[in-house]
Amino acid sequence: MARIGSSFALALVLSVAVAALAATRADDSSPRSAVASLEDRLKSGLRVQAPQDADFCDRVVRLVRDGDLPAQVVDSTYLWAVRRGKQYPFPAFKFALQAKAAKLGVRL
Repeated sequence: MARIGSSFALALVLSVAVAALAATRADDSSPRSAVASLEDRLKSGLRVQAPQDADFCDRVVRLVRDGDLPAQVVDSTYLWAVRRGKQYPFPAFKFALQAKAAKLGVRL
């Protein structure tokens, strides 16, 4: 059972890496398209269900787009939450990202 979970996590990480590589090679290299990709990745990869969780993801995307929150912090927290292998990774992502953002002086 754990092997299936780790295989799923590996497949998810690889798909994120391929998507990121494809995004960097796309003809439309505008920051807006990269942020839209981030929004889709957060909402689907973290299995967001509740409207308030979707609002949180929207705030995170806005902060990244405005340059207030580094995309690398969001990406590393996202990968950490997904790799944990939990069925619903959003709560761990939210908790960890709020802690990291607070250290940077950003309030979520």
